[in-house]
Amino acid sequence: MTGLLLSCLLLGPDLCPSGGCRGDLPVLPAFHEMDSRGRSDPAGPLPVDGVDMGGTPSSVVFGFLPYWTGHSYLRYDLISVLACFSVDMGSAGTITAWHGFPGAFEGPVAGVHAAGGSAVVTVTCFSGSGIHSILTSSKDVALETLVGLLDDNPDMDGICLDFEGVLSTDRDALTAFVADLREAMDQSRPGSHLSICTPAVDWAGAFDYDLLASNCDALFMMCYPFHGSWSDEAGPCCPLTGWGAGPESPANMAWSLGDYVIHAPSVHDKLVVGLPYYGFEWETEDGNPHSVVDGSCSTLSYSSLASRAETHGRLWDPESLTPWYRYRDPGWRQGWFDDPGSLSLKYSLILGSGFQGAGIWALGYDGSRPELWNCIEQWFTEPPQRDRMTDNLEATFTLHGPSNYWHYSGTGMLYSHFYTFTVGSGPDVNWAEWRFDLPDSSAYGMLEAWVPEGSQASAVYRIHHGGAIDTVLVDQAGLQGCWAMLGGPYRAMDGLSVLLGDRAGTAGRRLGFDAIRFQECIGIAPGDDPPTGLTLMPAGSNPAREFTISCPPAGGESELLILDCSGRIVFRAPVAAGENRTVSWPASPMPQGVYLAILAGPRSLLTAPLRLVLLR
Repeated sequence: MTGLLLSCLLLGPDLCPSGGCRGDLPVLPAFHEMDSRGRSDPAGPLPVDGVDMGGTPSSVVFGFLPYWTGHSYLRYDLISVLACFSVDMGSAGTITAWHGFPGAFEGPVAGVHAAGGSAVVTVTCFSGSGIHSILTSSKDVALETLVGLLDDNPDMDGICLDFEGVLSTDRDALTAFVADLREAMDQSRPGSHLSICTPAVDWAGAFDYDLLASNCDALFMMCYPFHGSWSDEAGPCCPLTGWGAGPESPANMAWSLGDYVIHAPSVHDKLVVGLPYYGFEWETEDGNPHSVVDGSCSTLSYSSLASRAETHGRLWDPESLTPWYRYRDPGWRQGWFDDPGSLSLKYSLILGSGFQGAGIWALGYDGSRPELWNCIEQWFTEPPQRDRMTDNLEATFTLHGPSNYWHYSGTGMLYSHFYTFTVGSGPDVNWAEWRFDLPDSSAYGMLEAWVPEGSQASAVYRIHHGGAIDTVLVDQAGLQGCWAMLGGPYRAMDGLSVLLGDRAGTAGRRLGFDAIRFQECIGIAPGDDPPTGLTLMPAGSNPAREFTISCPPAGGESELLILDCSGRIVFRAPVAAGENRTVSWPASPMPQGVYLAILAGPRSLLTAPLRLVLLR
C-alpha cells in the first residue's frame, strides 16, 4: 500500500479505533506542517484577488488560506469559514511565530466578511511533546493566550486549533482543554467559532470525536493522508474507495467517514470533510496504478496537476474514483490528484449524508483556474436533494451500542456498510435505527432493506409506525446483494423508523446494516388513506392451507406477487388490464408461515399488501 501506512493496514481496522490503540503504530506525517516547511513569511499583505458573485452556500465550505499563498483568486461568496493559516504556539503556551498575522490577511478577511462569511485564526502546534505541555503544565497560559488572541483581533470570529501529533496518553487532556477553551471563549466572546483539525485515521486514539464535537462548532477532518512523499507506491491522497489490503482496510475517505460515525454516531452536524487542492507526482517503476515508487516525489498544486493532465492525458482510476496521468521522461512518472469529476462524487456523499460540509486545503492552490469554484457553486448553493433511501452513513441512520463491536466494510449500496455479530439471547447489545427524510412525508410506500455481501444472520427488522410495531424476519444469508421486502405501505409522517438489533437467537452470525429505501406507492395521493376499492381479497378463511385470491381490475397490465417474509417472490401470476380474476395459491407445497400478496404494475405497487398465513 503506502510506506508508513502499510503496516497499519495489514493489522486491520479493529486494532486502532478512536477509543484507543493497541500496539505501537506509526503516526502519519502532519501534512500541514510538511506543506509549510521552508515557506517564507509574507513581506506585506497577501496578494489575493477575490470576488463576490452573490452565491450563498447551503452547507459549510471551510477553506484554509496559508500565509505563503500569493495571487489567489477567491470566490468570497462561496466561503463560509476562512481559516487564516497560521500562528504557531510553543510548548510554553505562547505564540512563537506570527507569519504575518493579522496584517497579511486583512484583505481576504474583509472580503469574506463583506460576502457574509466568517474568518478565524488557525493556531498550530506539530510537536507531540509541545502539545502535551500546552495541554498540561502550560494549560493556563495557553488558554489565556488564545482568549487574548481573539480579544486583540476583533476582526476574527473565532479560533481553529491545528494540533497534529497528539499523543494517545493526552486524549483526556485534549478533551478537557477544548472544553475549557470553549467556556473561556463563551465568556469573552459569546457566539465565537471554535473548531479543531482531526485526523482521517486516528491511529493514536488521541481524539474523542464525540466529546470534541460537543464543544466545537466543527471538526475539520484532514482527509488527505493516504499517499504522499512517504509512500512506497504512487496513488491518490484522497481515494473515495478502494486502495487498501481489502474492503475493511482504513485506506480511503469512505472508511474514514465510517470510523467517525462508529465512534461519534451523531457527529454529522459538526463534521467538515477536508479535501485536497493538491496532489503528488512520483517517479515510478511502471505506468500502472499501484506502481512502486523508484525515485522522487513532488507535491504540486491543483493548477499544476490539472495542466499536466491536459498535456499528458487525463486518466480515471475506477478503484479510487480519482483522476491521474502518466508520462515518460525518460522513465515513468505518475501524477494523482482530485478535480471536479472526483470532487463531485465526494461532495455528493458529504451532502447526501448530512455532514456539516466540505473543507479545502488549501485556498489558492487552484490559481486562476475557475473549475473548482464552479464545482462548489454547483453543489453548495442549492439545498441538498432529499431522496427515498436512508444509507448507513447518513445522519438519519444512527448506531447504538459499544463502538468496539461495530465494524466497517467497503462494500454496500453506496460505498460501504456496517456490521456486527449476533447474540443468542438477552437484550440487544448493538442496534441501529433508520429514519426517513422524504421529499413527501405524507406519501405511502413499501420498505425494502439492502442486504450487503457477507451477511449471515436471521435478521429481525422492527418497523415502527403510528404507535405500532411490525416485525419482519429476513434471512440475510440467502439474500446477500439483494433488496429484501419489509412490507407496507407505511407513511413517513406516522413516526416511521426501522430498527435492527443483534439479538437473533443464534450467536456469532454476521449481521449487516446498510440502506433501507421507501418505494412510494402508485395510485395513492399524498395525504390520502390507502384505497379501499382496489384490494386483494382471499375467497375463504385466513389462516388456511390454500387460498383463492380475488384480484380487482387495474388500469394496466399487472401481476399478482406472493412474497415470503424475506422478500423473495415465491409465486407470480399475470393479471390483464381491466380483468377481475381469481388466482389459487399455492399450486405446490410451500413452508408454513406468513406471506404477502401484492398486485403490482409495471413500475410500482397498485394495492396494499394482503397478509396470508399459510398452515400445514
